[in-house]
Amino acid sequence: MRHLLRRFSSLWMVHPSPSRASSDASLKPGPTPSKARPKDALRKKFLDSYSLAGCRGLEIGPFCRPVFRRESYPEILYADVKSEEFLKRLVRKGDTYQEEDIVPLDYVLGNRHLDAMVAHGTLDFVFCAHVLEHIPDMISSLQGIERVLKPGGLYLCFFPDRRFTYDIDRPTTTLAQLEARHRAQLMRPDPATVLEHFTFNRNVDTGKLWAGHNDAIGERRFTSERAQEFAQQAKRSYVDVHCNVFSDSEFSDMIETLGAERHISLRVDRMVATRAPFNEFHVALRKP
Repeated sequence: MRHLLRRFSSLWMVHPSPSRASSDASLKPGPTPSKARPKDALRKKFLDSYSLAGCRGLEIGPFCRPVFRRESYPEILYADVKSEEFLKRLVRKGDTYQEEDIVPLDYVLGNRHLDAMVAHGTLDFVFCAHVLEHIPDMISSLQGIERVLKPGGLYLCFFPDRRFTYDIDRPTTTLAQLEARHRAQLMRPDPATVLEHFTFNRNVDTGKLWAGHNDAIGERRFTSERAQEFAQQAKRSYVDVHCNVFSDSEFSDMIETLGAERHISLRVDRMVATRAPFNEFHVALRKP
């Protein structure tokens, strides 16, 4: 469980509110905010390009540090695949947060997609950071998000670029793979995807990679035997991996392809391509 805490912390602990209210000082004490980083400023600039303050939105995976805080976004809702009790147990394993720091959830998704929990056509936007790559059935997830959005609504997403992460050796996820997972209605990563994730997983120093250093790309992180063990485990239980692997342009192309194949009607409204020295791109998909 400790490795999950590290993952949750790395995804959410540094996200600043896009429009932090001046009344923050009056809020209950919490963990000391991380210093603002260039990545945070880039994220904020992207989110601030849309006028969302008066909108009804939903943030997936807020954990202890939501990007959209209710002080500035009173209509925001929060959802997570895990329950608050699970997240509290996760927090107890570390020393970064306290149980009371966990954001109260409006929806606990479990193994359900958004449209099974949220009324259709009721949201102006849905937001998540580094979540979509973990979803076993990306087509169903996008369809669910589309259903809960109002016409003209936005899906805002921060997504890791495979060229600058431990996925650097992995092949791009194909339409055939997405469609096969969709037909199977997968609710957890299949053994083949888990095997690929751990087989190709490689140490990468993103900053050095952008700078062209020869030592930017390190060794494979798992032996073939260990990768096979994880794949066998995936036959019995959920193994958290990157299921969907794209660069910025590949993601845009896939969204266009999914539209052409009539899986979704979402279209790319804006894309901020991956830039040095970072490893993620920012994308907004709009419902017609």
